[in-house]
Amino acid sequence: MWWLYLPLYFFLLSMSSFMISSLNVNGARDVKKRAMVYELMRGKGSDIIFLQETHSNLENEVMWQQEWGGTVVCSHKNSKSGCVVILFSKGFLPLSYEVEEVVEGRLLKVRARYEDINMCLINVYAPVVTVERVCFLETLSNTIEKCNKEDYLFIAGDFNCTVSDLDRNHQEPHIASRTFLKPLIVTNELCDIWRSQHGGTRQYTWAHVRENIISMARLDRFYVFEHQSQVCKSSVITPVGFSDNCLITEVVFINDVKPKSAYWHFNITLLSDAHFRNCFSFFWERWRSQKASFVSLQQWWDIGKIQIQQFCNQYTRNVTKDITRSMKALEIEIVELMTLVETTGDRGHTQALKRRKAALADLLGIRAQGALVRSTFQGISEMDASSKCFFGLEKKNGQRKIIHCLKSAVGQELTSPSEIRNRAVEFYAELYKCEYKEDKTVTQQFFDGLPKVAAEAQVELEQPLSLQDLYTALKGMENGRAPGIDGLPVDFLKYFWDMLGEDWLEVANDSLTGGLLPISCRRAVLTLLPKKGDPREVKNWRPVALLCTDYKILSKALSNRLREVMGQIIHTDQSYCVPGRQIGDNISLIRDFLDVSRAIGLDAGLISIDQEKAFDRVEHQYLWHTFEAFGFSSGFIAMIKVIYGDIESVLKVNGGLSAPFKVCRGIRQGCSMSGMLYAIAIEPLLNSIRSRIAGVCLSEDIPPIRLSAYADDVVVLVKNQADVDSLSLMVDRFRGISSAKLNWEKSCALQIGEWSGGIMALPGGLEWCKGGFKYLGVYLGDEGTMEKNWSGVVEMVEGRMRRWRWLLSRMSYRGHTIIVNNVIASALWHRLSVLEPPSGLLAKIQAIIVDFFWDKYHWVPQSVLYLSKEEGGQGLVHLASRADAFRFQFIQRLLYGPENVVWRGVAGLILQRVGGLGLKKALFLVDSSQISREGVPPFYRGLLRMWSIMKVSRRTSA
Repeated sequence: MWWLYLPLYFFLLSMSSFMISSLNVNGARDVKKRAMVYELMRGKGSDIIFLQETHSNLENEVMWQQEWGGTVVCSHKNSKSGCVVILFSKGFLPLSYEVEEVVEGRLLKVRARYEDINMCLINVYAPVVTVERVCFLETLSNTIEKCNKEDYLFIAGDFNCTVSDLDRNHQEPHIASRTFLKPLIVTNELCDIWRSQHGGTRQYTWAHVRENIISMARLDRFYVFEHQSQVCKSSVITPVGFSDNCLITEVVFINDVKPKSAYWHFNITLLSDAHFRNCFSFFWERWRSQKASFVSLQQWWDIGKIQIQQFCNQYTRNVTKDITRSMKALEIEIVELMTLVETTGDRGHTQALKRRKAALADLLGIRAQGALVRSTFQGISEMDASSKCFFGLEKKNGQRKIIHCLKSAVGQELTSPSEIRNRAVEFYAELYKCEYKEDKTVTQQFFDGLPKVAAEAQVELEQPLSLQDLYTALKGMENGRAPGIDGLPVDFLKYFWDMLGEDWLEVANDSLTGGLLPISCRRAVLTLLPKKGDPREVKNWRPVALLCTDYKILSKALSNRLREVMGQIIHTDQSYCVPGRQIGDNISLIRDFLDVSRAIGLDAGLISIDQEKAFDRVEHQYLWHTFEAFGFSSGFIAMIKVIYGDIESVLKVNGGLSAPFKVCRGIRQGCSMSGMLYAIAIEPLLNSIRSRIAGVCLSEDIPPIRLSAYADDVVVLVKNQADVDSLSLMVDRFRGISSAKLNWEKSCALQIGEWSGGIMALPGGLEWCKGGFKYLGVYLGDEGTMEKNWSGVVEMVEGRMRRWRWLLSRMSYRGHTIIVNNVIASALWHRLSVLEPPSGLLAKIQAIIVDFFWDKYHWVPQSVLYLSKEEGGQGLVHLASRADAFRFQFIQRLLYGPENVVWRGVAGLILQRVGGLGLKKALFLVDSSQISREGVPPFYRGLLRMWSIMKVSRRTSA
């Protein structure tokens, strides 16, 4: 039966076995040589790779990082000798790791954590000179002694000496090294895995021919603790065509090792294979013809995606099968020839051995060349473009966002992966449990007075979806995003839309009519991102839903329709997810309100309310009632209900997936509609606040200001105790109908003025503060508070530069510009758009940026750098000019923006004070350079300074 496939769809069994490989590559500065190394390791299925003699350095380390795709840990010496590297494949990344360069370029220790176990990985490249080797082995012994005996120890590499006569085809020339190495192995209770599994067999990992005399030895070896040797299931020596040394591999079986992947992901490199497209077209045509064999279109679509996964896996195996078979045959021949050379010394066998190794290298080169061409193209295009690959090259501080510990419901610390996962599932299953209790009387009180969707808009909203609707939605989606549980990314759907589009349209419309989506579309993978606060508290991790691409296409198509009516139903003081409104509107309103309040000596209060898990606590039944209250048609509401009908989630914690659990409330953060759905859900509360509190009046010319909202970031302006009491009452009642939960402890209340009549009492233990507060990422308030916005900015810029400086030598100046404009300077834009920086700050940062751009010598004047590429420059951002551009945009919005810009009235009160002229918009028609700016807030001083350099002329009719 079809649903028996679904467990495969959602989970992969814990991959208990994995492969560790080691190889002396005899130099890998050449990009083609590195490509052959990568192809060899991928072809063998290696998960952890020890490489010696890579000849890598800091300059080309970035290329290793970019080409390999997984984690790369290097210990460099110089570009002509030495250097050791440990590679972790993309599918076998550790949760965390610690690095120790014991001997630079020769002895590298990495302690890696995988679920319940720790691995101690020691990469060895012993010196050739005997005296140096003995000292090196002593250091190795000390390093092993410090290892935790509970960790799984894997020592691998090129020891440049042997411990047994079985390991050479002649006498050991390095007796001193053997004499030291033997007791080292005994003292530390180590086991030579290959020898323990192959007894007295002779096989060598290194061969060298000089004057027709061949010297062979087993220099490359694996060692583990004797008491852990049973975890090594097989040990193999494999010839390699591009190196004098052989590849050694160990298959390791450990029950608690981390799964290779939580679920299958499509390999997007297949999209560059024309043959794959042809094969997929044939496959899908056959699958399309089987629709009638299934109970429903949803069932056919779900199983079709499983078939796509199986097809992709089978195609990948078939493509490599022939070359792999040929390589295996050559490897066997080489081993046999090495045995013949040792036993007979026949020169003909020696020449045949050389020819077979060359053939093996050529065969591997065929596979490497395709990968090399792709990586070279991507390297050229992505190292100088704002791509996901480019920004992934930044050196990050700290480890990936892994949950190392969580507190239980009673405060006990949980550290084992199973306990952490169970606690997280317990928390989110409880969080998403329905608590809805209908109270029609209270609900109606909140719904009274809500605006209605215009009748003419209803027709468009409930139209059946068209292929163009879905395609428009797909085009608006970014490539490179993490896929949902089906593993199919946006890139895949875009590439095959001409084949899959009409089928998904048929399934989507059938689902909207029938009321239920395919199960893969209803099941999300929840990944957790850290928020501020104690990371041991599970509530301080934000869940983001990884949704299937087909679901996101449908969701975005509906959100494109909903967006068109948001401005009709959402009040102007809520700017979240409403076209034409900006986050800067909220900040400008509160910033100017505080300035005017201080200027006129007003007594008032600002209460910034914090809602606990705001998006996650929205009750679905309440949301549908809210849609009805806004006058949406039953047809469109039914479509939205399908998106959230019978949905489930599986929790991804530290790389593993939990069992699925029901989601009966909450808005999926990852869905295109999530922002608009939340704005609709909270609007009844905001509407009630507007109608029941007096707010604060700054002037008879503008209406009272009652609140400012950006999603769940809500600031309420109160004038008296009645306002505070009304706010508290409405919040409590709103919780009863929507399950929204206010956290008074994390809320903030700002006192404005002296309050000679007494301080207003606050609910929930909240206390008034003075000076200012943080709102939407910026500090607002008095001078001391505003200075916090710029404290540490220079250090922040320099810190970001340090994480990129290692990359500069590998990039063009265009790449330097991308780093400066998109990574460093862009961190300032939010503050610069609404605040005036201290004098001299931008000039100081600009000088630092220019020094970073050139790295060493400044070859052209700075003014040339700021020109566009077409004008002979580099397009480097000029901070002061960008700040002026923000000011110009503010003026443009003030003069010509929408009629309902919320801060325009308050801004007019500030402009009236300039020079005592009493002008508002008309101020921009006079010569502002001659007007006194004394007493004007810093932002508006910057505004007038910028305007004074503009040439203003009045157009007259002919």
